[in-house]
Amino acid sequence: MKKNFTILLLVLLAFCVVATGCAKKKTFVPVEGTLTLNGEPVEGATVCFVPVDGNVGAAAAGTTDASGHFTVTTGSDAGCVPADYKVTVYKIETSGDSILTAKAANKFPGQFADPEKSGLTATVTKKMEPLKFDLSN
Repeated sequence: MKKNFTILLLVLLAFCVVATGCAKKKTFVPVEGTLTLNGEPVEGATVCFVPVDGNVGAAAAGTTDASGHFTVTTGSDAGCVPADYKVTVYKIETSGDSILTAKAANKFPGQFADPEKSGLTATVTKKMEPLKFDLSN
């Protein structure tokens, strides 16, 4: 009985090792771009890529600098998985003297924070050109 259990355990262990080794690692593609609002670069905004297909993986995001430039990351990975994305943009600013009185508000036009209403999309491919989101309110 003990011999059968040991053989079964070794077979299961071998299967797990093979299955793990065969799992396809996701390929991340570098994604960058610029964001303007009414022709002016936006600093401190978050540009978020929400996968259209929920099986693709996690959302990716980047924050704009003073020139409106952003670089996207997915968790700790640079870039995002090639796929179709809905894109959202928001800019959270806080006010208040302490953590007890702090208030946060989106200082970007609200429709852009909703992936269903933003109207912004991106198709990420292996050979990406920098994206340009020229928005107006």
